[in-house]
Amino acid sequence: MGNNGNAQLDRTAMQRVIDALEDPRFDWRTVEGVAEQTGVDPSMVRAILKESEHEIVRSSVPDESGRSLYTTRRHYRQTSGLGTRILSALSDRIT
Repeated sequence: MGNNGNAQLDRTAMQRVIDALEDPRFDWRTVEGVAEQTGVDPSMVRAILKESEHEIVRSSVPDESGRSLYTTRRHYRQTSGLGTRILSALSDRIT
């Protein structure tokens, strides 16, 4: 897997990003918000989101500035009501 030091750094950064996405103060997070909270560069946050896409949900509705919003699947299940999840499943998208 290459340089073990880089792999460890990436795992640490990935865990910080996941922790920020699951911060109970927020339902959804922007890349910029996660980067600010974690100290991880926004381009690295985007790379982590892409690499972890099996764990990540992107909202179909952007924030008021047009930025994409993200959370983890686990956090989405914990913060969304059952009705929202059923409607999202029926419409085949996350709202």
